[in-house]
Amino acid sequence: MYMSFSRIEKIHFVLNPNAGNGSPLKIFPEIEEELISKNVKYTVFKSQGKNDIFNHVISDEMPECDVICALGGDGTIHEAADGLMRSGKACDLAFSVIPSGTGNAFAQTLGELKPKKAIQKILQGERLKIDAMEIRQGPKVSYAVNIIGWGMASRVNQISDQLRILGGIRYNIASLIGIATMKKKKLILRMNDEVIKEDALFFLALNTVYTGKGMKMAPDADFSDGLIDIIMFKSATKLQVVNIFLKLFSGKHIFDSRVTYKQVESFSIESEGDDLNIDGENQGFTPIDVRVIKKCITLIK
Repeated sequence: MYMSFSRIEKIHFVLNPNAGNGSPLKIFPEIEEELISKNVKYTVFKSQGKNDIFNHVISDEMPECDVICALGGDGTIHEAADGLMRSGKACDLAFSVIPSGTGNAFAQTLGELKPKKAIQKILQGERLKIDAMEIRQGPKVSYAVNIIGWGMASRVNQISDQLRILGGIRYNIASLIGIATMKKKKLILRMNDEVIKEDALFFLALNTVYTGKGMKMAPDADFSDGLIDIIMFKSATKLQVVNIFLKLFSGKHIFDSRVTYKQVESFSIESEGDDLNIDGENQGFTPIDVRVIKKCITLIK
């Protein structure tokens, strides 16, 4: 894994004030202290609604900077990274993350969940090239850096969105509600040379180790290995799914005989009109074609 270092002189923050029950605004003063002490210049953009950060990143209003830093949760990270990729700015502009959402799965994979330590590490300027997943939905092309979910992986995210007031525990509660109400759906999936056409419960494609709140969904994932990690289970009773769920936090679920764990460079879901969970956001529908774009984002970690 190749890394390089360079001094950071100016950071542009894209901040979601609603993430993590207002956490970004609460922690920003301690971020400012670090920037001032290191004589680093900075600018801030605060979103007012969905897609504000994406639209800002792709616009000509972005100020000159060495790095753009997402201050929020996984949804904030998605908007910023997707904007960088779709605008072509990922070729020249580095990306960084300060965790301040409820799930923070991307940041947990990076290995730092404390905001103050995260900015200190960012200012050291360690750079790493990471992959992204390119998603084609008809004529639309977008990018994900964390997950793409189908079936229960989408349904649970929809439930958790309605439980935001509960904070991080909402993911666990939503998972249990999802299990209690789970239903199989017809899945038509192509990956490598394999075609799957049958009823299934859960499908998740990951670029990161973690999802939700501390769920170690893809223990072998590495977001710079050029591979997409696939987790799927087709058939299981509710009691068996509960047992799988309890193993998610240790990563031992991958040894369950009902769980399929593979690494691929591309896949397609050909089922029609199914909801998707893209980087923790409920957006888009099947069918989709997905492929990994290798080492396309420069991440400062």
